[in-house]
Amino acid sequence: AVVEPGMSNLGYLSTILTAEERDRAGPKNGAVSMATVNVDPLGAVSVNADTVPQGQGHATVLSQIVADELGLRPSDITTALDLDTHKDPWSIAAGSYSCRFTPGTAVAAKIAAGKIRAKLSRIAAPMLNVPANAVEFGEGRIFAADNPDNALKFSRVAGVTHWAPATMPDDMEQGMRETGVWSPPQIDATNAQDQTNSSLTYGFVFDFCGVEIDPDTGQTRIDRYVTMHDSGRLLNPLIAEGQILGSFIQGLGAALYEEFVYDEEGNFLSGTFSDYLVPSACEAVEPLILHMETASPFTPLGAKGLAEGNCISTPVCLANAVCDALDIQHITLPLTPAKVAELIHGEEPPPPAGATGAAQAKTGPGTGLRGAGETLIPAPPETVWRTLLDPAALAATIPGCDRLDLVDENEYRATVSLGVGPVRGRFVAWVKLSDLDAPRAATLSGGLDGPLGSAVGSGQIRLDPAGMATRVGYTYEVTISGKVAAVGSRMLESASRLLVKQFFERLAAQIGGQPLTAAAPWWRRLLAWLGVTS
Repeated sequence: AVVEPGMSNLGYLSTILTAEERDRAGPKNGAVSMATVNVDPLGAVSVNADTVPQGQGHATVLSQIVADELGLRPSDITTALDLDTHKDPWSIAAGSYSCRFTPGTAVAAKIAAGKIRAKLSRIAAPMLNVPANAVEFGEGRIFAADNPDNALKFSRVAGVTHWAPATMPDDMEQGMRETGVWSPPQIDATNAQDQTNSSLTYGFVFDFCGVEIDPDTGQTRIDRYVTMHDSGRLLNPLIAEGQILGSFIQGLGAALYEEFVYDEEGNFLSGTFSDYLVPSACEAVEPLILHMETASPFTPLGAKGLAEGNCISTPVCLANAVCDALDIQHITLPLTPAKVAELIHGEEPPPPAGATGAAQAKTGPGTGLRGAGETLIPAPPETVWRTLLDPAALAATIPGCDRLDLVDENEYRATVSLGVGPVRGRFVAWVKLSDLDAPRAATLSGGLDGPLGSAVGSGQIRLDPAGMATRVGYTYEVTISGKVAAVGSRMLESASRLLVKQFFERLAAQIGGQPLTAAAPWWRRLLAWLGVTS
């Protein structure tokens, strides 16, 4: 069971200050909401407001509220929620957060539409020969309450302020554009005891569920999930249902799937959607959604917030169910099968002595790549050789290298970021220069290891004088395993050639010149298409 606040009191931020500091700075409180309703010369109605939604359905609800107030259809109302602070009314509280739309912005829209209605009632009253308080709105008309046949089209009355402003009441402001401002008094400043009413409304959520756990695999299956909401008056039940479903699926992801994983050395292991799991339609469970409607006494619409409730309740409800099933008191989310299975069966025993599974994972069967090539670098062999042995130059030469540390003579450990096609990630690399024959030849060996797979290989580099330049020849063999190998050998071969080519172009750049053989322009396009980044 959780409480879901709505429409935050920004004054709670001042609780980080002492009472004396708050007195010096002045009171901070409230949450002002604003919306504007405009009627054009032909009676078309538009609304803009201080909320910038990301798919919550605010435009639909605003059109309902304004249409109800003016006796129109929601389809008659145009909403524009692309807030421009240079011309649109706004306050420091503007935005889409903390369930502030229904307790705040929606109320401001009702106030603005109410001002337009009052104005139109006074304009229509003498035209209908009735008092202003006897004017009603409905079905696109403005009519006498006791005689609906005594009516005028909404557009006719609305056009008066544009086409015949001299006929308007003397004390009425010209124009047909009104802004509603809503700042409820209940969210006041923090007092000397650091107490404050942090929100205007408080909704309630009560969830319960049943789960089944596979005793062999630790897989958790939701048998039934029920979520009950008291969100005050529901302004649009269909949108409310969608908001709750979205929040529930987010909570489901947090409870069962989504996790940031790092290895012992701090390398991020869940950087792609192959490793960072989110629930899809296949894993989504449809909950039974129930409602109570206890109208808030603090807002004219009686509505509270509801969009965030299941993000709060669902992970805890599922964790409680699993703890109950396993007869334990505590569990850390997410409830992955491996974690639950360990609670059932105990920690997995270490591998037998002498097992080489880890080594096999790095050096076992995979995609084998080999290649050869040469390039001209505009510097003598001695300069190229010195650059190869310079750690700073080598770090700048290795594609994607983020960091390079010297661990032994001519032996380095590095972190690199690389991608091939749709597969990309961060790797730990080791590089070693051996069989040194200065300044003519060397062997460059090493490998990569990361969440997407591993690679090991070696290559030979030859430096031959060519006039004022050096002809660099190279051969290499690499074995790649893991997810990276799954992208296909042809793509990997192309990517490997490009990476090796890039290595020598960077080497030339470190020396201060450019390779004498210009790269064909197509390889840069191919590099971008393959997604090989550095």
